[in-house]
Amino acid sequence: MPTAPAADWIIHNATIITLDPRHSRAEALAVREDKIVAIGSDHEVLKLLGPQTRTLDADGRMVLPGLIDSHVHPIDAATSELHEELPVLRSLEDVFRYIREQAQRKPPGEWIVLRFAFPTRLREGRFPTRAELDAVAPQHPVLYHAGPASMVNSVALRISGITRDTPNPPNGIIVKDPNTGEPTGMLRNATSLLKGIRGSEKPLSREQRRQALLKLIKLYNQHGLTSICDRSASREELDVYYDLYQSGDLTIRVNVAREFSPPSLRDELVRRLDELPGPDKRGGPTGVGNSWVRVGPLKVYLDGGMLNGTAYMRQPWPQGPAYQIHENNYRGLLFIRPEALTMLAEEAARRGWQLTAHTAGEGAMDILLDAYDLANRTVSIKSRRFCITHANFPSQYNLERCQRLGVVADVQPAWLWKDGSTLLRILGKERMRWFQPYKTWLRYTVIGGGSDHMLKMDSFLSTNPWNPWLGIYTAIARVTEQGDLLYPDERLTREEALRLYTMNNAYLTFEEKVKGSLEVGKLADFIIIDRDILICDAKQIPFTKVLYTFVGGRLVHQASDT
Repeated sequence: MPTAPAADWIIHNATIITLDPRHSRAEALAVREDKIVAIGSDHEVLKLLGPQTRTLDADGRMVLPGLIDSHVHPIDAATSELHEELPVLRSLEDVFRYIREQAQRKPPGEWIVLRFAFPTRLREGRFPTRAELDAVAPQHPVLYHAGPASMVNSVALRISGITRDTPNPPNGIIVKDPNTGEPTGMLRNATSLLKGIRGSEKPLSREQRRQALLKLIKLYNQHGLTSICDRSASREELDVYYDLYQSGDLTIRVNVAREFSPPSLRDELVRRLDELPGPDKRGGPTGVGNSWVRVGPLKVYLDGGMLNGTAYMRQPWPQGPAYQIHENNYRGLLFIRPEALTMLAEEAARRGWQLTAHTAGEGAMDILLDAYDLANRTVSIKSRRFCITHANFPSQYNLERCQRLGVVADVQPAWLWKDGSTLLRILGKERMRWFQPYKTWLRYTVIGGGSDHMLKMDSFLSTNPWNPWLGIYTAIARVTEQGDLLYPDERLTREEALRLYTMNNAYLTFEEKVKGSLEVGKLADFIIIDRDILICDAKQIPFTKVLYTFVGGRLVHQASDT
């Protein structure tokens, strides 16, 4: 009988958690080219040993499928600290210290900007006030930016000409004192009114951006990530990944969502959708590309954010200093008309696109699923796995609709860890019942774990921590950074939490047949770690060390002490 060709790599003497449908375990696996060609006992797999085969004795260590992050912004994050290290903000005093230092360094009149400084992560759990910003920088315009909601000081208002008579911009609000009518400094989706903000740093060269991205990708590999989903990219950014693949420098698989802002008229919508693939046809629709760089869904922004009080909620946001809310019936911000959303869902499905929408609040989820439901009556969407990005507050009714429509979700466990305690104080226990209910989600549909990594490189200290082991731990424990336990009935088992970052995320990108578990014929994306995370102290999971990372049978990370 002819013998099978020898393997390129054999990993043996291992504890292999395959995450296959049978929950199999194994001792060894063999790789040829970029695929797994055998998995089983040491005795069976070592039969594929040849003179050129490289072997790795795992010494009983755990082998897992490579981890996948369903939501990152790598290019922005990679370049965010090329000009200066961004501060770690844990309190308002940290905020004020940074602003004072900037005021001493910059000439009067020059802008001081803090980007994506979420108030939920400060010890005080609130935005700074205009008066506080005035006190620390009386001669500089200051922007405390927290996404769709931001605070500015009096100098910023004055030089921008924002007064009690300034009308609200489209889809935005200039918050005004209910007693005096004067601007409080809170701008909700209204920073477009600010004047004179421009980057003083030298523009980054293409090579600087490329090298920064490669550095971040190496960090991702170091923590066990073998695939990521860039959740909002332009065509230019998509081409950056194609270029890295062509040069052989890409060591992580990338699913690239195309950012899209839908127009109101159908003819214009159709024209823009038809132009998205581009003349080379590499820009879409969903699924175009290869196993390394693949076009993902269309991505739209439906509402504001949970961490800044602009998510579109079913009930009004509570009044108070946390988000500087003075209105009685303020529910958040909605950026797309429901009719336009339905039209987009129809036309996207007709052209083979998967669709996802940034949807932070439960009111926005109602509107999104209404649109998906209406579109489905015209063009079936179930096979397209339309998605909800963030999906922080589902409801029983909406989960049932997700199940019927085949809708999946991309969730961020690190938000429970970082922001759960502040949100609990703001919204109360009853409303927090439906905050990221992982266990209930899984009874109805597929959810995948992501980080929404935005700024800074450090896996724990970045804006939105991207360490996947922290996300896995949070899904298991449902404990916040401040020690609150949020609805323990919604905790996942350890294997379920692992699936959030492996098989489930592969399903979100239509790749469950080629990755997400360790099975013969699948891509050889796997990691070897330093502990058994199925039985170790759960509190130690965030500190899991990845000893080896393989992508497509290629060793892309080896810990220095192995």
